[in-house]
This record gives sequence, C-alpha cells and structure tokens, in this order.
Amino acid sequence: MEQNDTNTDKRSFVGPDNETTYYIVPPDSESIRGADWHYSKTYTKSLVEGITTLAEMRDILTQRGIIGPEFEQRAQELSEDLAIKLDVLENAEDLDTKRDSAVDVALARDELYQWNQRLNGPLSNTCENISDEARLEYLTSSMVEDCTGNKLWDSYDSFLKDKNQDLATKSKFETMLYLQGLESSFLDNTPEAVAMQEVETEVIEKAQKALDAINATTDEEKAVKKSKSTNSAKVKTKHPSKSKIKSATKKVIKNKTVAKSKK
Repeated sequence: MEQNDTNTDKRSFVGPDNETTYYIVPPDSESIRGADWHYSKTYTKSLVEGITTLAEMRDILTQRGIIGPEFEQRAQELSEDLAIKLDVLENAEDLDTKRDSAVDVALARDELYQWNQRLNGPLSNTCENISDEARLEYLTSSMVEDCTGNKLWDSYDSFLKDKNQDLATKSKFETMLYLQGLESSFLDNTPEAVAMQEVETEVIEKAQKALDAINATTDEEKAVKKSKSTNSAKVKTKHPSKSKIKSATKKVIKNKTVAKSKK
C-alpha cells in the first residue's frame, strides 16, 4: 500500500495492533454540520427518554449531599496538596528524592481525579454529555484516514457498526485529544512521568557503568593471571629444578671419581 506524501503534515497515531498508522484530518464544514445535527438529535431523544440534563443532575447531587461546600473544599485541599508535591518534585536533586516525589505526585493526582469523579461520573450520563459523545463519534467517522488518504469509514453508520471496536475506540480517543489540542503522549509528559523516565534512564546508566567496571576488572584479572603464567614459564627456563641440579651434581662427582681411579 503506497503512502501519501502529504501525511507528514497530518496528526498521526498507531492503531491497536501497534503497527498500522492512521491519520487525523481537520473536519470540513459538512462534517461539522452533520456532527451538530447529531448532537441535537441525540439531545432531543435523550430528553424524551427521561434522561436528566446537566443542571438537573447537579441539583440531584446537591440535594443528596454528594456535592456542595464540603465537596468543593476537599477538591481545593487536594489541588493544593498536588501543587505542593509538584513543587517538591520540581526541586528534587538526587535520584531517590526524585523517584519518591514522582510517586507522591502520581498518587496525589489520582486521589484528586477520584474525588472529582464523584461529580464527573454522574454528569457523564446527562443529555449534554451523551450528545457530546454522539457528536465526537460523528466527527471521528469523518476525520480518520489510512496511509493512502482514504477515509476509514464511509459513513457514521459504518463507524457505529464496525466490528473492530478496538480501532473505533482508539480513533475516537485520538480524535478527542486532537479536538482538545492535546498530544497523544500528553500522559507521558506530566511532571511525574517525565521524572520517572529520568530516574529510569539514570538507573540504567549507573547499571551500565557498574557492568563496565566489572568487565574491566575481570579483564584486568585475566591479564594479571596471564602475565604471572608467562613469568613463571620464563623462570623455569632460566633456573632448573632442584632435582635436575642434584642429578647433574651426582654425574659430575661420579665422573671425577672414575677419572681418579684410572690414574
């Protein structure tokens, strides 16, 4: 399949197979009108079916004590705690402090997220959010292309009926990030994620240096052993063993004795 050269200017992402690359293009006016129409259609249908609106859901959550002054106060406290831990991470110098601070920030961020879900979770089931989801799906069906520049789906219905739900879900997520002005790797660019990557890189570098030192020591030991072995061989060549000296001495004495006896 021949790749389109104009793809270099497009937003891209890798599919769920971790091999195939897809591209996101800006929506045209027709796609925007179609998306807005699907939003209105879904909103009206949701109202008729008795689904609550955003304002109604907020009233319900307030009446039940799920949100209110205490909720806002706790959210503020968690936000401030996260900001403090981010500051500690930013000023961390040694490896251990950076690693521990990154973990603390990740936990604090997750705690804040879970707390906000007390509000965001119920709100996701309102007419507005359901309609936003329909609008996003419509835009996704018209904005994603393959490497040849062809649309992955020829219609909104084909997107909804696609059996490859992993690809459809991934495409919708990437389109959402694109429309919000976020990069695909935005989660990898948080301060704690960057810090953990730096820690991992530093640990690997230290491990490599230690391995190199071990290998160097091993090579040096081998060289020393080889040198000792060579010197030992030279010593043996220059200096005969005691047994050979004794044998030679006995031979000389015997020869002298024989010579005297003949005289």
